[in-house]
Amino acid sequence: MKTPAIKNIIFDVDGTLIDSKRDIAGAQLWVLRQLGVDEYSTEDLYPHIGKTLQETFSLLLPRELHPRIPEAAVMYRDYYRPRALNTTTLFPGVKETIEILHHKKITLATATTKSSETTKKVLHHFGIAHYFSQIQGTDETMPYKPDPFIINRIAADQRWEKSETLMVGDTDKDILCGKNAGVTTCGVTYGTFSEDQMHALHPDWIIAGFPQLLTFV
Repeated sequence: MKTPAIKNIIFDVDGTLIDSKRDIAGAQLWVLRQLGVDEYSTEDLYPHIGKTLQETFSLLLPRELHPRIPEAAVMYRDYYRPRALNTTTLFPGVKETIEILHHKKITLATATTKSSETTKKVLHHFGIAHYFSQIQGTDETMPYKPDPFIINRIAADQRWEKSETLMVGDTDKDILCGKNAGVTTCGVTYGTFSEDQMHALHPDWIIAGFPQLLTFV
């Protein structure tokens, strides 16, 4: 494969930069139990991380409770936000690799289903926010990935050439978002999707550990 001339990288956050599955799934489980749904464990909810709250609760709540999905989303946000960093950690090598990319003059941004406000809080907590030129979440009225809106917005705001831009993520929504936006894509296999699931999406690159970015950027 010809190495792309990557000058800019856009990262998904949950499952790519941070291991947040226990805090996210714990908040989702709390909401389900408040609504009388007790059949799931925390581990059962891990595969749903990366989906929108609408999607997640549509799959987890029985049909008769679907009218309460908007309420469930509000309950989740109210419960999760003050607890978002209880057990969340950076994946191994993230901080060190981000520092190296910054020193190599690679420009960085995020594209996540979290809100921009929450994403900034998380990145500041781990001491890496200052390495990012744009911390972009999916805020109100913005379509979710795999719609390319978020990448298109970042590229326009930063005046990036898409041919020089890489999208890195751990789910189909990340890879399809990158493909839909016309940028190079890299899938990680330490987050939500397995290696086989990631291969089926045909990203340009697949890595099993975050520092492997440095082998081609």
